[in-house]
Amino acid sequence: MRVLNPQQEALLRDERRLMNDLRTVLLQFDHESGDQEALSQSIRQLDELFLLVVVGEFNSGKSTVINALLGKKLLEEGVTPTTTEIQILHYNETQGRTVVNDRQSVLTFPVEFLKDMTIVDTPGTNAIVREHEALTSQFVPRSDLVLFITSADRPFTESERIFLQHISAWGKKVVFVVNKIDILQTEDEIFQVQNFVRENARASWETSLKPFW
Repeated sequence: MRVLNPQQEALLRDERRLMNDLRTVLLQFDHESGDQEALSQSIRQLDELFLLVVVGEFNSGKSTVINALLGKKLLEEGVTPTTTEIQILHYNETQGRTVVNDRQSVLTFPVEFLKDMTIVDTPGTNAIVREHEALTSQFVPRSDLVLFITSADRPFTESERIFLQHISAWGKKVVFVVNKIDILQTEDEIFQVQNFVRENARASWETSLKPFW
């Protein structure tokens, strides 16, 4: 299912065309680089119509969840950290990878789900260094939704708590996903883990935003 209807898609194409025309005019008149950058950022935001930022500890299953959303095993999964950089997932008719710098890459896939959505896959909250934290902070404020993945075998760890407090200032909508729920044996165990994550998330979060369930 597409996010936009045909009329909205046509409007988006027109806006993107007008902004690209304006950027061409600015380049011809050798306008200030700050204006050009602001316009380029606006065009990028049009391309990132719905921005989904995925966070959580390494080995919590972020890549597994993203693969499930895409309907294909396109991202590497494993028990060791598989995402040490910011990975931005876009739609394209051909699959590819473009290295932006040593901390950021753009991945493209011919997956319908990505036509109206950009997914940002982030390093584990327990592996984020200052550079990664700064990069993540560039995406969280612009996100439409933060998908917070935690694992049933290590629910809501200390690094996840700290990171949640770190991003609370932006007041974004957050959906918590408890991954690896199949390792739990009984409904009571499932309830206990869900309740643990719910209560600790609420305790760590600002009153201006509550976790979604």
